[in-house]
Amino acid sequence: MARKRVTLKATLGRGEFYWVTEVDANSEEEAVVAAENLFLAEMERINEWEFTDFDVS
Repeated sequence: MARKRVTLKATLGRGEFYWVTEVDANSEEEAVVAAENLFLAEMERINEWEFTDFDVS
């Protein structure tokens, strides 16, 4: 099993949302599923996090 860095992108009505994380997986497909599951777990605690970085151009 290898450590993989995964970037997920969702195009929303008013912008784009990126989720970047690292997971242990045997394949790209497994890595995507693991990253999605980590994102869903974080969303359950949505009141506990905030944006910590930004870029304005």
